[in-house]
Amino acid sequence: MHRLAMGRRLASAVATASLVGALGVAGAAPALAAAPAPLSFTIDYTRNTSIPQTPNLGGGFAGNGPVLDASGKQIGKTFDTCGIDGIEGPTKMDADCDAYVVFNNGDELNIRTQAMIDANPFDYPYTFKAVVEGGTGAYDGARGEAKVTAVRPGVYKVDVNFK
Repeated sequence: MHRLAMGRRLASAVATASLVGALGVAGAAPALAAAPAPLSFTIDYTRNTSIPQTPNLGGGFAGNGPVLDASGKQIGKTFDTCGIDGIEGPTKMDADCDAYVVFNNGDELNIRTQAMIDANPFDYPYTFKAVVEGGTGAYDGARGEAKVTAVRPGVYKVDVNFK
């Protein structure tokens, strides 16, 4: 019995020392950077998009275009690809989309959404949410949420809040 108790104490001491060592190493890690400030911009896909007028389940589409600030000045460009994973009528599709915004300074912001898109909509504006999935430069490791407002066909206002 004495040997069993001694073995437990030894195992407990080793486990405690390992935990303290691990916490010490973790504590020495640099602190995470503060979240970036909220960001707003407009994406314009009106010239370059392949959105289908009649969606096909399993099909896809892509687009690219300028990214504009509130004054209309180009601050970058964007590229997106979408997969159609649901059809809700002759022109409405549920799309899983990834957008990559590349700002003029080279920083990149990655945004992903699952949204209902109407190839021939009549009701503007409409909104949907998106998730921020990191990026590069100032957005390396960034997380957050974006509110995307379809202003007119192919034009989206994006308001990003980081966590």
